[in-house]
Amino acid sequence: MIAAVMALWIVHPLLDLGGDSLCPTPAEVRDRLAQLSISTPGESGSDQHRAYLSSRDGMVHVELASSDGRLLAQRTLDRTGSCADLAEAVAVVISTWEAEFNPNVAMSVTLPPPAPPPPPASPEVKGVQPPTKPPLRFDVGIGLLASITGGEVVPGATVAASLSPPRGHLGLAAALSASLTHSQSVGSLTGSAHWTRVALTAGPQYRVSRSASMLDFHAGGVIALLRVEGVGLPSTASDFSAQLGIGAGLRGIWAWNSAAGWIGLDVLGYPGHDHLEIGGLGDGGQLPRLEVQIASGLSLGRFP
Repeated sequence: MIAAVMALWIVHPLLDLGGDSLCPTPAEVRDRLAQLSISTPGESGSDQHRAYLSSRDGMVHVELASSDGRLLAQRTLDRTGSCADLAEAVAVVISTWEAEFNPNVAMSVTLPPPAPPPPPASPEVKGVQPPTKPPLRFDVGIGLLASITGGEVVPGATVAASLSPPRGHLGLAAALSASLTHSQSVGSLTGSAHWTRVALTAGPQYRVSRSASMLDFHAGGVIALLRVEGVGLPSTASDFSAQLGIGAGLRGIWAWNSAAGWIGLDVLGYPGHDHLEIGGLGDGGQLPRLEVQIASGLSLGRFP
């Protein structure tokens, strides 16, 4: 305590410090003044200042007055931090006032050096994976059909498949169909010719989907293999020929997971002229140009 008073007298011979503050106490402020300030000796006749510390509403109030009681400066500090922190703050305030109001006292306040800037953070390198492309949609199914042509209905079968991109409506569709034998009259001979056709249809498809329900519209070209055979004649023979045509239709699909049930309607047209003749009799006939197929079946695949 004696050393602190001596240091204060050496540093601030013209300053009287007192007050009723308990945090910080005047003694703590004197210690900080001795550590922070360096002064030159005061001249005779210099005014002796008086600093007073008091507590007000949880804050520290500091006043500096002249020897005749005239108030020179005052300041109120928030009570934040420890008492040692407050003592240092009050000492800095008083040292600043002394340097301003007493020309014979020179102050040099040493502040702690600024903290060095943090080292730059090293960039974190992460592998960027390319976005995964969604897979193609496809389905393959089999079904039973009813072939309707020339007023006659016969059963048959079909294999249908489709392929479409992961997004969008356009795709490709194909179907292979065949039916049992149709009968055809040749002239006055009823049912004297039997014929059957295996047809491959392929072309673009437009799919509209809503949840697990889909509706496909498809059209395309048809390549068919036609077989014709005479029946009930003294001498019979069979013949094979190729046919070209066009087809169009629609198919409704109801999917669950990777399976689906469907029902479809297709119309196949053969614009050529297919004549039937019985040699030696002069009678003739013609095969129907339109065939309607109503089919239903099951498919497996990847549905939207």
